[in-house]
Amino acid sequence: MKCLRYIFLFGIIILLFSCKKFKGSQEIPAYLRIEPWTFTTNYDVEGAATNAITDAWVYVDGNLHGCFELKNHDDGQYVLVPILEKGNHRLHIYPGLKMNGISSTRIQYPFYKPYICDRDLAEGVIDTIRPFTHYYSVDSTLMRFKMKEDFEEVNNIKLYRIDSTCAELHQISHRTDQNAWMDPLDTINHYRSGHVHLGDSIRRMGLASGELYDLPTVGNYVLMEMDYKCSTEMLVGLYLMSSQEGLIDKELYYLRASNNWKKIYLNFSPTITENNHATYVKFYMKGAVEEGGEADFYFDNIKLIYVE
Repeated sequence: MKCLRYIFLFGIIILLFSCKKFKGSQEIPAYLRIEPWTFTTNYDVEGAATNAITDAWVYVDGNLHGCFELKNHDDGQYVLVPILEKGNHRLHIYPGLKMNGISSTRIQYPFYKPYICDRDLAEGVIDTIRPFTHYYSVDSTLMRFKMKEDFEEVNNIKLYRIDSTCAELHQISHRTDQNAWMDPLDTINHYRSGHVHLGDSIRRMGLASGELYDLPTVGNYVLMEMDYKCSTEMLVGLYLMSSQEGLIDKELYYLRASNNWKKIYLNFSPTITENNHATYVKFYMKGAVEEGGEADFYFDNIKLIYVE
C-alpha cells in the first residue's frame, strides 16, 4: 500500500511539472497553403499532360519538412503546412503520388521537376503557393521515353492481341463515343483512345506491347503511366524472355474497375531487376468476363519511362 502511495505522488509531481513546462505562450508557426499542382508537357516529345499528383514533399533550406496530401475543403483543394521558421527561406516542393495506386507507397515522382521558390515566413501568416511542374528534360538528363501510345495515329498502335481468342483493340473517337478520353487543352487534335469490348462469344481481353529491349536492369526506375477506365478488374503484368527459363509470366498489379478515367503509375523496376538476364520484356493487360457478361476497357496516354 505504501508503495502505491509513492507511485501516486510521483505521478502527481510529473503531471505538475509537465503542466508548468508547457504553460505560457507557444511559438506560432508560419503557414504554407499549397494548392493543386499544374502540370504541363511538350506534347510531341512527352505526350499528354495527364497526372495524378496527390502530395507535396516540402523541403526547407534543403531539409525534409514532410510529405503532405492535398485534400478537399469547403474553400477548395489544398494542404495547410505549418512551419516553425521565420524570415527568408528557400523551399523545394516535390510532386508526390501513390505508386501503383496504393496509399502506402507514396513517393516523390522521379520524372517530375520540383517547384523551387523563396518565401519570407512570418508567424501566423498564411502564404499561398500554386506549384507547377513538368518532366525533366530528355535532352539534359538520362530520362527516356521507351514508348508512348496515345491512339491518335491510326497506324501507330503499339499494343497487340496476345492471341486470337482475345477481343480486338479498336481506336475510338470522342466525337462518336463519349467514353473516349479527350485532351481538355487540345480538343481538336487529341480526342482518340483505345477500346476493347467483351461479350457474346469473346470473353477475354489480352493486350501486350511489342518486344522492349535495352531496359536498365540495375535498379534504375522503369515506370509505366497510363490513363484507363474499365467496367471490371484488369491485370497488368510482364512477360520476360529468358534463355534459361523461356517465357516468364509475372502477374503484378490488379486495377479496380472504374467508371471514370483514372491515372495510374506502375513500377516495373523490381521485376526487371530480379530478371536482369531477360533478353527482352513485354508488358501486358488482361481481363475477362463470365459467360453472358459484358465489359469494356478503355486506354490512353500509355508511356513507358526509364532512367538509363
